Amino acid sequence: MTWVWQFLLFTLFYCIAGVLGLELNQLAKEGVADNATLAWLPSGLSLAVLILYGRRLWPGIFVGSLLLGSITSFGWIPWLGTSIGNTLESVVGATLLIRLADFRPTLERMRDGVAFLLIGVLGCTTISAVIGSASLIISGDLPATDFGLAFVFWWLGTAGGVLVLAPVVFMLAVGSPSWRSLFRRLESWVVLALLLATTLLVFAGPGLGLLGIAATMAPFPILVWAGSRLGPRGAVLASFLLIMIATITTGRGSGPFVTATVTEAMLLLWPYSIFMGISAFTMAAVIEQRNLVERMYRSEEAERLRIEKQKLLLIERERLTREMHDGLGGQLVSALSMIERGQADPDDVAETLRRAIDDVRIVIDSLDSDTADLPTSLGMLRARLEPLLRRNGVELRWTVDEIPDLDAFPPEAALHVLRIIQEAVMNSLRHAGADRIEMKLTSLGGKPRRLHVSIRDDGRGLSTPTPLGGRGLKNMKARAKELGAVLRIDGSRSGTKVDLTLPLPR
Repeated sequence: MTWVWQFLLFTLFYCIAGVLGLELNQLAKEGVADNATLAWLPSGLSLAVLILYGRRLWPGIFVGSLLLGSITSFGWIPWLGTSIGNTLESVVGATLLIRLADFRPTLERMRDGVAFLLIGVLGCTTISAVIGSASLIISGDLPATDFGLAFVFWWLGTAGGVLVLAPVVFMLAVGSPSWRSLFRRLESWVVLALLLATTLLVFAGPGLGLLGIAATMAPFPILVWAGSRLGPRGAVLASFLLIMIATITTGRGSGPFVTATVTEAMLLLWPYSIFMGISAFTMAAVIEQRNLVERMYRSEEAERLRIEKQKLLLIERERLTREMHDGLGGQLVSALSMIERGQADPDDVAETLRRAIDDVRIVIDSLDSDTADLPTSLGMLRARLEPLLRRNGVELRWTVDEIPDLDAFPPEAALHVLRIIQEAVMNSLRHAGADRIEMKLTSLGGKPRRLHVSIRDDGRGLSTPTPLGGRGLKNMKARAKELGAVLRIDGSRSGTKVDLTLPLPR
């Protein structure tokens, strides 16, 4: 759409809003300012349009104000002053909100609601009130002594127009949720019906005297409901209906705010309107901000999990490389060495290859996501070791106590435990000349609870009580360190004892 069409449509809607605003001019009739209204709706429309569609449409405000001024009884000075004041008010307000406050018309942030209230509603509306009231005094249509009262009435009218209409225009353009989803919910219609019934009863129902002022707070819980459950659009719609009903009924002389004088009614109506209007979309902004934080948290959590998954893949790749090198690689190198030296006894080569196959199966078992828990992995390891030990005439005694926390072990920790047990058993088989190997897994008390793994044989033991050499023993110590466990190895003449103590997962 070209600028000319935007300008013409804006001017048309500005004039329509102005006519509606003049229809609300029922209370400001005390000889103060006949063109001061309860809610000057064009102020809200113009501020919203300049923010949404650009400040280049400001001529529509000036031309629309001139056209509206032509239907009043004032001279050219108030006519021109009002047009200038209305234009400056919206241009300055839109500029400050956009550049200074980084305002977003979705009203999803608390800061947007605060900026809209302080700058758009309470701040920049003083520009048109000052210029308009001064132009009436300069033209002689208003005594200079009435400037203060005229300013108050004018300012309240323009502030009310911004408060009532600007959020509605924002929500029509960029609000959430969608109108379709909003009105497809039964809850929206229940809130609307309760709000209309409560507001009409308070402002158009039978007079309650002094209790009527207290009764004006009856719609407040419904506004809170709308703000917390129906999003910014639901909150703004609810507050718009409430303020318009309160304004129209007060203008017609009905409701608890109609007291002895017009000034008292105005001073009661507008703080009430501001409070109700701000409360609804402030609540909506709080809820939307919380939802935004939750969405950001979920996004960051998904990114964290993605990075963690990549990290785990790298760790798993390094682990598999080490497992293949320490297990399968060592067995194949041993078999190749025997063949190359001409000492390839078929039984020795076959046994070496069987161990290599067992190592491959253990690694494959550790990759199975369905069997990665420690109890299942221990059972598989036992099934792999028993035939090997039986072929070598070694008895295996395997004892595992009932420890519920075993299921909480992560796969990499479970594999470390399995590898330490496997290395200890294979060391006994290769070097100790043992007839019996005992593996026992128990739980130790205290805080935190600990898991104790012991592997004992009845062989000839090791050459030193705490051996430092040997790649297998170094690997066992490295794995224990990664587990945060304590590893003790005792190689006395009565056999070798390996004790692993590690904390149980929480």
